[in-house]
Amino acid sequence: MAVSRERLYRVGEVAALTGVSIRTLHHYDEIELLPPSGRSEAGYRLYNDADLLRLQQILTLRFLGFSLDQVCDLLSRPDFDVEASLRIQRRVLRDRIDELERIETVLGELLERRQMTGEWAWELVASASASIQAEMKLRGEQMSEYYTRDELQQRLAEIGKATPAEVIQQTEEDWTALVREVRANRDLDPTDPRAQALADRWNELTQDMAHWFGDDPKLANSIQRNYAEGVYAEIADAPTMEDFAFIQKVNAARKSE
Repeated sequence: MAVSRERLYRVGEVAALTGVSIRTLHHYDEIELLPPSGRSEAGYRLYNDADLLRLQQILTLRFLGFSLDQVCDLLSRPDFDVEASLRIQRRVLRDRIDELERIETVLGELLERRQMTGEWAWELVASASASIQAEMKLRGEQMSEYYTRDELQQRLAEIGKATPAEVIQQTEEDWTALVREVRANRDLDPTDPRAQALADRWNELTQDMAHWFGDDPKLANSIQRNYAEGVYAEIADAPTMEDFAFIQKVNAARKSE
């Protein structure tokens, strides 16, 4: 039985396939963001399919506004999960698409009126400006929905002072035990009663913690973003994106029944 060999691509082929210049690929190699998986006998760079997937991650994260340093840091984290990252990217892109479609609709109305009457409908010109300004303001508000690292630490410290030490300790113990059980059972079918029991405990603990946050959604948003970016990767029993994904699947399976 013949064993299929892995497909390898020279740098020029990768450039032709992806539209990324050879110079950029060389630069990504030099900064160790995308080193090729191998070299030919003549010393030419050789990329495999996994390298192409990593390049896709780099390009999408760059499109979403991450700097090269941030992309490099994110992709090098030991707990980085490609599927979880793609889900996050897809959600952000959906929001961006909705934003662009709203603006496109207003511009379309403006052009249609111009073609029909030969004149500019100044109320639509104003409407187009207002729509664009509203989207810019919304994006600014979304950016302000998160605390900086220092602000987050200060906010958590304030909550810690206001919460009895024994409550914090018990919550930490409950989360540690639950995360370990979830990781040991992530291969369960989402409809399995054991998986649903784990999701119930997870949802209950999450709800309990929400009471600590009070009416501060900015705090919850900041913590959620930190998990998505792998900020807590070095904490052994901190939930990972794979843990969150498992719970989401169980909750989704329950809703579809």
